[in-house]
Amino acid sequence: MIHRTLHLALILCSLFTLSTTVSLQATDAPITAQQTIFFEENIRPMLVRHCYACHGSEKQESGLRVDSIAALLTGGDSGPAINLGKPDESLLIKAIEYNGLEMPPSMTLSKQIVDDIRHWISDGAKWPTTKLDPARDLALRFTDEDHEFWSFQEIIKPRLPRVRGKNRHPIDRFVMATLRDRGLNMAPPAQPNRLIRRLYLDLTGLIPPPEVVKNFSANPSDQHYRQIVDQLLDDEQHGVRWAKFWLDLVRYADSDGYSADSYRDEAWRYRDYVIDSFNHNRPYDQFIQQQLAGDELEPMNQQAQIATGFLRHWIYEFNQRDAKSQWDIILNDITDVTGDAFLGLGMSCARCHDHKFDPILQDDYFRLRAFFAPLLPLDEQLAGTSSQRAAYRTKFEKWRQATSDVRKQIDSMQAKHIKKLTTAQIEMFPLDVRPTLYKEDGERTPYEKQIAYLAFRQVQKKVDDVDWSKHFKETDLEKWNQLTEILKSFDSLMPAPLGIIASVTDVDTTAPPTLIPNTSNSLQPGGLSLLDPTATAIVSPEKPGTTGRRTALAKWLTDPRHPLTSRVMVNRIWQYHFGHGIVDTPSDFGTLGTRPTHPELLDFLAASFIESNWDIKEIHRFIVTSQAYRQSAIHPNAAEMRQLDVGNQFLWRANIRRLDAEQIRDNILKVSGELDLQLGGEGQGVDSPRRSAFLKMMRNHPHPFLLAFDGTDGILSSPERNTTTTPTQTLLIMNNVWVLARAAALSKLTLPPDIKNCEKNIDLIHWKLYSRPATNNEKQVARDFFSNAESPEEAWTDYCHVLLASNEFLYSQ
Repeated sequence: MIHRTLHLALILCSLFTLSTTVSLQATDAPITAQQTIFFEENIRPMLVRHCYACHGSEKQESGLRVDSIAALLTGGDSGPAINLGKPDESLLIKAIEYNGLEMPPSMTLSKQIVDDIRHWISDGAKWPTTKLDPARDLALRFTDEDHEFWSFQEIIKPRLPRVRGKNRHPIDRFVMATLRDRGLNMAPPAQPNRLIRRLYLDLTGLIPPPEVVKNFSANPSDQHYRQIVDQLLDDEQHGVRWAKFWLDLVRYADSDGYSADSYRDEAWRYRDYVIDSFNHNRPYDQFIQQQLAGDELEPMNQQAQIATGFLRHWIYEFNQRDAKSQWDIILNDITDVTGDAFLGLGMSCARCHDHKFDPILQDDYFRLRAFFAPLLPLDEQLAGTSSQRAAYRTKFEKWRQATSDVRKQIDSMQAKHIKKLTTAQIEMFPLDVRPTLYKEDGERTPYEKQIAYLAFRQVQKKVDDVDWSKHFKETDLEKWNQLTEILKSFDSLMPAPLGIIASVTDVDTTAPPTLIPNTSNSLQPGGLSLLDPTATAIVSPEKPGTTGRRTALAKWLTDPRHPLTSRVMVNRIWQYHFGHGIVDTPSDFGTLGTRPTHPELLDFLAASFIESNWDIKEIHRFIVTSQAYRQSAIHPNAAEMRQLDVGNQFLWRANIRRLDAEQIRDNILKVSGELDLQLGGEGQGVDSPRRSAFLKMMRNHPHPFLLAFDGTDGILSSPERNTTTTPTQTLLIMNNVWVLARAAALSKLTLPPDIKNCEKNIDLIHWKLYSRPATNNEKQVARDFFSNAESPEEAWTDYCHVLLASNEFLYSQ
């Protein structure tokens, strides 16, 4: 029996050796380019991510290695891992299908991955002898269609198309050529009063004064129109209007979100920075650079520090003990919004895998996130002018020295309880966070410092909330009361608070590693691989102690050769003037987004934007002086035009647009004479007469009136507003106490001495609300209404209320 067993073993051994030899020889057959691409795109990444940790060069559980074809064919304790050409007889397939074996043990692989491995084994398990170099590897991962996609092409300023008529505006040439090719034509010019109302609403968000409309209607010359355009672009209300679009995009809010939704009492400085940027026409490239890396590029410029508040708008769960997960969410959020705002691409789909439709790799997502890897929120910089800060520090130092002894005694009394409370709080964090919190700051790695920042915000809050007057007892309480009274006696030395700038810095000159989830692959900062496959060059910044990574990102985005940055921004500006963009998906310039209706016009605008040194106001001026913008919303052949272009994509007329939420609220206040046009400062309460941009933006409790008219909540990036029509809106306008009070104020402002002799006042209120006089029919309807009124004041108030609720007031033509 022993001899027969030994003989069988020798036979099996011989057969295995022969099989292995044949198998190894089979892999020597030439490998095709397609097989190489398939392996590098689908097989090697799977093995690296899911298998190398336990079956790689450093560790071989069950004696199995999977980092070479020879190792797979040799196998481990259970035998060869693959059987060439026979996936159903391969242990690797049985393991990943959980058929007797279960690998990887922590998760099942997707059906697509399993199918890819089956295909690879069936095709002979071709394994390239050398891994492709990174540039070549990336090149093979993109198709010709990817490289040729319109939004990734170089911006080349196109020639102006030929159209009928002399001295045509460049925009009109493109629009008219497109209309002509589709059998369409442009509407006649808008009536002067409607055009000026449209212009005011678009550039400032406010209805024009009646005198301006009357003067322009009497002299509607091109020169007069351009003068009004220049005046509005110089008006400080222009910045208030256009800042709101940007604040929507970057999900600005004055609160944290989540359940606590705590108020961020310093967030408003960023809002004011954006308003100031639009009012002073800060070049768009500088606007981007300051928000991403103002602390590195302009360390002595306080506005540049405030600008980095862009990187502080993430929602924040104050009592989240899993600080590591929360920091991961924060970095993801910053990465997502950066892609949305500046690139016009939805990056988040590439967080877990290569994008299924756009040429965005998972590596690209984490290359972009790597720019923010060293980020650290900074809550220490004093606000105010340099002289104010110097005076504050001088006075504070005097207070500090004068109170040194008494503060030491108070600290000594509180120290034991603070230590105990701190320890108790630390013990409430997950086990993998606690060791970091017990370390001294100098002992922590850069990543641990970031985690400690989040964690100790919670710990410090608990310490700050201690009521020491209830903590101390008897003689200790008496002593503590005496000491605090002594400390209060020095209050006159304490300087008035200046406030703090919510900004950022880097945690160290060395960034924490950026790892693809569930792998040990660390990535360096870089842009989209399709555009730039190499890691971005990082230059040491002027500011000491930072990495320069965010500066590199800002420079990459604002490089005039970048195909997306300028296209995305001019499309956003166009969108808010016409109601929809040339690309109707303003934050999706990828394959799932819409294609540009006027691609050459978009490139002309983008190239002109760069040539103007990123001058935003010049783009506004260029757009609103075109006939495409100035045309009427009423076309004499509308029925015919609608048959060819039902959605007015190609601009054969102006779009009739409902005012957005802020415009409705602000203009109700304006016509009632109550609007406060003051700029800047902390967020205001719900009943404030300030413009809506200055109201507190609480994520969990947005302004109810603004929300009803499709306002945003600051949780997600909002590149465009929905425009809904709901019964709630009608009920709100008709019955809301605030609206009724504004109608009463408008009534008081315009009430005629004799309601039966009120034609001048009817005209006045129509000019105020509609930018036109009342028609004869409207006057007759009003006279009929007032003739039966028992109370002239109540009747006039009701009349004002009806006009405020009318479509003509709520829409722009």
